[in-house]
Amino acid sequence: MTLPLAGYRVLELAHLIAGPVCGMYLADMGADVVKIEQPTGGDASRTTYGTHYGGGESAVFVTVNRNKRSAAIDLARPEGRAAFERLVARADVVLEAYRGGVAERLGIDWARLAPLNPRLVYCSLSAFGPEGPWREKPGVDMLVQAMGGVMAVTGDADGPPALCGAPVLDTIGSLMAGQGILTALLHRERTGEGQRVDVSLLNGTLLAHAARLSVFLATGEEPGRWGSGHPYLVPFQALEARDGWVYVAVWVDRLWTPFCEAIGRPDLAGDPRFATRADRLGRRAELNTLLAEVFRAHTVGEWMKRLEARDVLCAPVNRYADLPSDPQVMASGMLVEQEHPRAGRLRTLDTPIRFNRTPGGIRTPAPALGEHTDTVLTEAGLAPAEVARLRSSGVIL
Repeated sequence: MTLPLAGYRVLELAHLIAGPVCGMYLADMGADVVKIEQPTGGDASRTTYGTHYGGGESAVFVTVNRNKRSAAIDLARPEGRAAFERLVARADVVLEAYRGGVAERLGIDWARLAPLNPRLVYCSLSAFGPEGPWREKPGVDMLVQAMGGVMAVTGDADGPPALCGAPVLDTIGSLMAGQGILTALLHRERTGEGQRVDVSLLNGTLLAHAARLSVFLATGEEPGRWGSGHPYLVPFQALEARDGWVYVAVWVDRLWTPFCEAIGRPDLAGDPRFATRADRLGRRAELNTLLAEVFRAHTVGEWMKRLEARDVLCAPVNRYADLPSDPQVMASGMLVEQEHPRAGRLRTLDTPIRFNRTPGGIRTPAPALGEHTDTVLTEAGLAPAEVARLRSSGVIL
């Protein structure tokens, strides 16, 4: 079986989450992703998040860098940059996620590399994009959550802005970068032309706001913070059961009566205080107080049965500890086991997009720093003596 991206080579210059997750997906689908790392330390996620497995391996690093090869090259030195340019000449994609301006200072930006390979797709993934006053600012997911408006609409109404519990903007950025790269490769297949692709976490954040930012742009009204609730729908929130929390979503008026029947309060269906979405929205606090008392009477499992029987949207509010045994998560096949030469046997995440004819997946473990430097440089045409000279001078590891 030939994987969808077999035959494409990607040079990944990225660390932590966003860039490496993009590279991981391309590698899962068969691309030869060569991770270019500094000889001293390498990807920051090798150490930043601590070590959680045997052999000193970071859980984050081994998760998002599987199926890749590692070449450790000092790009700040002319000899290292020259070796990298040899790799670029035979590559299909360069994926860089440096702080704005770094690629230019290193001399590995699009303007420098494009003449070396007119078919090159060059993707820059940054926090804030290549234009504007923040173009050279360093940025991570949490800063973009703050600057991009996510924190302003996250948290309880009477509390401070809150951080989303998962780095979702890094993930949005990685998926947009992957989409941009694949779109540019499709264009190249048709025309032979490479091109530059720019992706920013900020742009992805604004797109993620579409459902609510569109309302603000039309009305000028801030949605505010509503905890687990919805600014325009009630009940549409997490409610505390006897043994946990269950999320319910009465998103259209026709579900109000089935919801009332499911919770054993059919009288509420005819109560004029709550008859329509606008009525319920206007009496949010009153209705929430009533529902809080009702939902504490039964377990999450019991509420799920009652609500599902009447086709009311609902879900358990799972903790991480609940995910491995959740029937739907189990059926997804996303939690799998992998053998790693240093970390041992570990549980990890499978590739999220499935193909019925050419499915991707985990083939090789995350590499040690510089594990494939010699092989990668030899493939680029460097003689063994040249590789040995670069190593002796500390340019490569």
